[in-house]
Amino acid sequence: MVFSKRSHNPLKHRASSLGATIHFGVFALLLAVTLPVLLESFSSSADPLDASWAWFMGYAVEHHLQWGKAVLFTYGPLGFLANPYFYSDHFLWSVSATARLASWLGFGLTFGYILCRLAANDRPLPRVTIAAALAWVLGASFLDLATQAAFIGMLLLVLAIAEERLAAAIVALILSGPLLAFGALIKSTALIISLFALLIYPILWCYAGCGNKRVHFSLLPVLSFIATFCVLWLVSAQSLGNLPAYLRGTWAIAHGYTPAMAISGNHAQTLIAFVILALFSAIVLALLSTGRKRLAAQSLLLGVMGFWAWKEGFTRHDLGYVGHPMAFYGTALLIAAVGTALMSIAQFRLATGLVYCAYLSAFVPALRGFPLSSLNPIGNYERFFALIVSKPNRAHEQRRQTAAIQAQFTLPSKALQAIGSAPVNVIPWSLMIAQGYHMRIVASPVFQSYSAYTPYLDRLNARQIWRDASAQKIIYTYSTIDGRYPAFDEPETFRAILSCFKTLYPGSAYLVLGRTACMRPHLNAVDAPRDADLGHWIAIPPGADYAKIAVRTTMIGHLANLLYKPASVRVSFRLADGTMKGPYRFIYPVAVDGLFVKYFIGTQAEAAQLFSAITSGLRRVAAIELTTNRHTADYTHRFRIQFFRATEPHQYPPSAPQQPRPGSSRSARPGRPLLKTPSVRGRD
Repeated sequence: MVFSKRSHNPLKHRASSLGATIHFGVFALLLAVTLPVLLESFSSSADPLDASWAWFMGYAVEHHLQWGKAVLFTYGPLGFLANPYFYSDHFLWSVSATARLASWLGFGLTFGYILCRLAANDRPLPRVTIAAALAWVLGASFLDLATQAAFIGMLLLVLAIAEERLAAAIVALILSGPLLAFGALIKSTALIISLFALLIYPILWCYAGCGNKRVHFSLLPVLSFIATFCVLWLVSAQSLGNLPAYLRGTWAIAHGYTPAMAISGNHAQTLIAFVILALFSAIVLALLSTGRKRLAAQSLLLGVMGFWAWKEGFTRHDLGYVGHPMAFYGTALLIAAVGTALMSIAQFRLATGLVYCAYLSAFVPALRGFPLSSLNPIGNYERFFALIVSKPNRAHEQRRQTAAIQAQFTLPSKALQAIGSAPVNVIPWSLMIAQGYHMRIVASPVFQSYSAYTPYLDRLNARQIWRDASAQKIIYTYSTIDGRYPAFDEPETFRAILSCFKTLYPGSAYLVLGRTACMRPHLNAVDAPRDADLGHWIAIPPGADYAKIAVRTTMIGHLANLLYKPASVRVSFRLADGTMKGPYRFIYPVAVDGLFVKYFIGTQAEAAQLFSAITSGLRRVAAIELTTNRHTADYTHRFRIQFFRATEPHQYPPSAPQQPRPGSSRSARPGRPLLKTPSVRGRD
């Protein structure tokens, strides 16, 4: 039985249709019993960092915050759909859970159907559907909704190249744009890879020689993408005027992600990933060298998805067989299944064998990380329908989660008194505290400090404080990720907090900072810019408060940043009493914003002192040292550094005239200078 051949014999045609129906019925049943969980809880989370950004996705939509100006993150306005967390707005949860159910079933069956359409004439239908079922059940379970949508959209572009019927090709082209736009609005970083694929598609279309299909048909995907993107943007209550800021911010997030967020994990995983990439590259080169233009064009499109999954999976390479690497293995399984359908002709038996090798290489680690909890279909559906149909059940679940969040983030009564009824920000990341204590959040635009890893993102957060548009209180924890030094995470924002906030409650787990009258301090150079060497100590000049450091990346480093990840840079401190601290992970792109180097702040208590302007017990920094892997060629041996003193401030000009808000520290008298908190300069 062959799917792509249509027999003139009615009995054979009927048997073929019956076989297809049976196979797709079995596939649909398999999808139904392996559906990922439809309810995820914010409460009692072992990792409040990820749960907090997911919580804020829903909060931002519920309060109509504007992406690009009030919010910038790796997820877009539809980011709340990525995981079916139980948001306080229950409608958002029902939409996200229903979207996960529909995408798993709908995208899964679409994936199987497209593979059957792509299958060569000598490929029996059972093998195609088995490959599709295994690939989707094992592979797609590790992909979020954005990646699933983008993959199906890309697969429709692949199908359009091979589709002989003009009407079917046009349908595939038109549908691909909305799916890519949908994925791009869930995960903002998908926007870049989607636009890249759509812009090169006309070139691949011409290269493949698509017969009776004219060149201008290849523009249909990008046109439908733009139209759908704008419609969904407006449906998400976003202003079209914010699109330039959103695009710029998304580029800043994607551009700075690799040097800031890269970590290394299991070496065996990396080796298997390299094998898969090598096999895929060998197949593409073989297709190019033998003139199989159509297959080569289709493989290059799949390569775009593979490269995106590689960067996502192995830039931030989590330890063990969990997390980000599974995004690569899941995508590899899907691509391998497509390859078995595309390249099953006799001339490419070897290529097909290589694809199967890649398939099996990805299968082993993917199976070890398979979420067995997803194999509880009855409980999964029971929880979903119990909450969908019953408002009391939703209210009970909401109370349970809110109480659990409050228990997880215990704020003493004195801290709550210091906060009062004022709007708050939570730094560095645990914003879902607000749900437990029914607070109103005015978060930083880049609302988790570790993510403000480029000057543009850091300055966006700082500008909110300088312009008095920030929260009046901050719940602050002196902490960060990946072994970084917390005061260096967002340097200009840290300087703005020092200038404009002071400690109201010095808790051991959480500080409460309150806004004071402030203006932006001016940084005066205490020395000339000079070159310094990696691996050598640089003395802090007398009176210096801040240092601007520009690490130089080589051409090899640029390529490493694009294709994989560069070697990490570390910073160490020598204190005035001779104590050595570090090394800490150093996020060099943002170091040009002015790092606070006057005192070493190593604990929550020392941070409370600094924000209280009590500097007598703080330890002075005598020298700093930057180091990296001595064998790396990612950086030049020398970097540029300059030191500055914080002096009397000047008024930071707002972008437009603003009226003072009730309770604001800004004076109502025009032109009256704001006072500066003495904690910026301190005393020697």
